[in-house]
Amino acid sequence: MTTATIANRRFAELQKVFAAGKASHAYLFLGELNQENEDGIRELAQTLLCLSAEEKPCGHCRACRFMKQGNHPDFRVIAPEGGKIKLEEIRALCYDAVLNPYLSPCKVYFFTKFEMLTEVAANAFLKTLEEPPPAVYFLALAEHEPGILPTIRSRMQRVQLGGGRGEDGTLAGAGLPVTDLNALFRQAEKLSGYDREQVAFFLQRLQSQLRAELLVEMKAGAVRKNLVRTNAAVQQAQAYTAANLNLRLLLEDLFLTLYEELGEAQP
Repeated sequence: MTTATIANRRFAELQKVFAAGKASHAYLFLGELNQENEDGIRELAQTLLCLSAEEKPCGHCRACRFMKQGNHPDFRVIAPEGGKIKLEEIRALCYDAVLNPYLSPCKVYFFTKFEMLTEVAANAFLKTLEEPPPAVYFLALAEHEPGILPTIRSRMQRVQLGGGRGEDGTLAGAGLPVTDLNALFRQAEKLSGYDREQVAFFLQRLQSQLRAELLVEMKAGAVRKNLVRTNAAVQQAQAYTAANLNLRLLLEDLFLTLYEELGEAQP
């Protein structure tokens, strides 16, 4: 499964949640800053802002038309200026957030490159994030999770759109602590209790993340051999899953490979 496929699936899942009026007030999307991810987030914002009483987004109400034209009065994009999202911008946002919407039943703020939020700006934003005004939603896209203050991250719903590593040495989205062999074996025991189809999906997701890392390294012209070997090990595990081999032993063997090949490579 490619990174783009993962992102599309995440957006499709969230689309149903947003259309049903069950969205949380803040989401942190972790993935590449590309047009596909931005469009996916904008469509979620349009769903929140849509005036239709039935299908959302309807695409033809006044709010949807304004979104397509790029001038909806209740939708605001916060992008870095000079490489940073600064305190002045956040102060203006916090003031604006308490004002009533102009057209739609809510307001939506979309941060691009959320990790560019300065520490002082993040601290200023924290109170609004902790106690958001009614009918206000924050959607943020970030490529590098470690650049975001833990106090901010902990107050947002985290959505993994593609590959990459988390700040704690895990394979992001898969929850695998590759530096801790005991934790890996506990994870193998837990996963082996699931049905075979669920394990196969887990392995597909893991492989898509490893492939994303390989693509990044290929573009940089320096591919680590241990990452290639790990990717091959996951492929083999997928084949063995389909062959009805013992899931517990299969996963323990795979996770041992992950530990040996990637555990020592973590920063």
